[in-house]
Amino acid sequence: MLCFCWALSAQTNVSNTITVRYTSNEGLSNIIHVNLKTGAAIVKNTTPNSNTESRNITSPTTTNDENSRVSKEIGSSSFPKYYALIIGVSEYQFSNQNLVDLDKPVKDAEALMKTLRNYHFEQERITFLRNPTRSDIIETLEVLSGKIKETDNLLIFYAGHGYWDEKLMVGYWLPSDAQFDKKSTWLSNSNLKDYIAGIKSKHTLLITDACFGGSIFKSREVAGLSDYGVAKIYRLASRKAMTSGNLKTVPDQSKFFEYLNKRLVENDTKYLSSRELFNSLYNAVINNTNTVPQYGVIQDTGDEGGDFIFIRKE
Repeated sequence: MLCFCWALSAQTNVSNTITVRYTSNEGLSNIIHVNLKTGAAIVKNTTPNSNTESRNITSPTTTNDENSRVSKEIGSSSFPKYYALIIGVSEYQFSNQNLVDLDKPVKDAEALMKTLRNYHFEQERITFLRNPTRSDIIETLEVLSGKIKETDNLLIFYAGHGYWDEKLMVGYWLPSDAQFDKKSTWLSNSNLKDYIAGIKSKHTLLITDACFGGSIFKSREVAGLSDYGVAKIYRLASRKAMTSGNLKTVPDQSKFFEYLNKRLVENDTKYLSSRELFNSLYNAVINNTNTVPQYGVIQDTGDEGGDFIFIRKE
């Protein structure tokens, strides 16, 4: 058992942050920075000769007052519509040693679709594409662009093969009719970004579980702490993405999806931002795989600094 003897050194400042220093009986020294407004905490190990630093994030608890403010902002008489495009590609028409069939993507897509029923995604607004062709994906995006309004939200999930062209510096999704030696049968990230920019939703969140998924970003940001309340970050439009890895291959048995789905299933708060979701799975993924998940803005698609909010059904 680890017993702490507190050498309590607390400091507060105008930014509503309290700093607490403590030392354990075993000589471990730590500093905790606690934001009194949000409840977020960062723990840093300051033990001499220690080469490690841990960053633990405690999500703030949503109060009744905050729930009331959020309800007025996003739960008014015209409750926002949540759309989802769920894509899983496991079987490839032209599979070979360079483009093998996969076991998990379709199963993972089905599992996510089931999980989303716990949130405000009505069945008639969820589109599931099982082993779609390139034209299937594009046609569905075109339908959504004509259907989704500025007050609506869109979640796009893709699981399947991806490819990074080092010479062209372009990333691709590989739909079911992709041919490994014909890039014209692939779906480039630049094409995908154009469609995302053209869909005039309030918030769009792209989740990609594929090799080289991180290439969707022109620049990446590490998900950090925010002092904004849920209502404030919802008010601003957003175009965000999270991916299972950066510019590296990722395994068919996806730990990224395992923890993504687990966090959504186990979440017991009414409002969950995509940033909080990413923060909650980040350490679990890097501790159990050799990939580093990514989160950030999809550049040049209309992001204004807001965030996608998952609203759990009561």
